[in-house]
Amino acid sequence: MTVKKLGIIGGSFDPVHKGHLSSAEFVYQTLNLDKVIFVPAFIAPHKIGLEFAPAADRYRMTELAVQDYPYFDVSDVELKRSGISYTYDTVLELKKQYPGYELYFIVGADSVPQLNTWNHIYELLNEVTFVAVARPGYAKAFARAREYFGGLGEEKIMLLKMPEQPVSSTEIRECIKNGESIDGMVPEAVRDYILEKGLYR
Repeated sequence: MTVKKLGIIGGSFDPVHKGHLSSAEFVYQTLNLDKVIFVPAFIAPHKIGLEFAPAADRYRMTELAVQDYPYFDVSDVELKRSGISYTYDTVLELKKQYPGYELYFIVGADSVPQLNTWNHIYELLNEVTFVAVARPGYAKAFARAREYFGGLGEEKIMLLKMPEQPVSSTEIRECIKNGESIDGMVPEAVRDYILEKGLYR
């Protein structure tokens, strides 16, 4: 019996952009996943105190971004929970929704050095395999971080190298504030939604 594989990618998605999509697509194809779920955070623990676009807008933008990908979906599990979003709680909930799936949690390689600070990280490593999408310059930091967890890190944290994605949500927000074009940075449907709603102005 073939085990199905589910990718999970979380974040504030403020806004979601083509770098998020290409990372998810790269992992989907490389690991032969069956589906990738995007999980917009209500409040990410490491971003407490920062301002975000309303959760409903970030969720809708993510829906628009993935609408042309039949193997991508969006979950509102963290928005329904509200408050601070911990990955461990989200993974347990998705595990109930997708019984029998192997779970792969997609992060940027720059997040791996902070994994030791994550809530219930050892329990989380037993539930998912972390897939770190590497940009140039993070390989050494990734290796040191994985060594921190010993054998569990070697088994449950993997590195996938892909071409650098220069776009970032911060850059996009700055472009909008400055009246500059964001064409090519986000899907057209997301761009149109941002302009219609007047977000990030």
